[in-house]
Amino acid sequence: VMSLMLAPAMNIEITKLREQVKEAREREKDLQQQLEASQFQSSSIAGKKLMQKCKELQAENEQLGKEVSDGRIQKLRGEAALHKDYSQELRKSLCETREWVEQLLEELEVAQSVIFSLRRELNAMKKRGYSDGERN
Repeated sequence: VMSLMLAPAMNIEITKLREQVKEAREREKDLQQQLEASQFQSSSIAGKKLMQKCKELQAENEQLGKEVSDGRIQKLRGEAALHKDYSQELRKSLCETREWVEQLLEELEVAQSVIFSLRRELNAMKKRGYSDGERN
């Protein structure tokens, strides 16, 4: 009976020890990688390869950055050209509208002159009509 009771306790203890060993191995692996990184030498063959790869990646990043920047600039130039064209169309439309308004004002002035003349004639006729009517 005692051996059966020890077995589950032993099983739990063994499981804990296995987890600790696994964690210790992972920690050892991390520390080994850190040690290798701290011992990096640019003069070694692997170091030279890494340095060359870093330079290539840096050049590629610079080229990509330039392309992205140029693309944005081209897009902005295109938009600016569209806005400029639209602005010119609006200015042209504004000039045409002003000319039309001036023409309407001239026509209005002529119409008001005609109306004023017709009123004078009407008033003159009314006065003559009253004068003629009073005489009869």
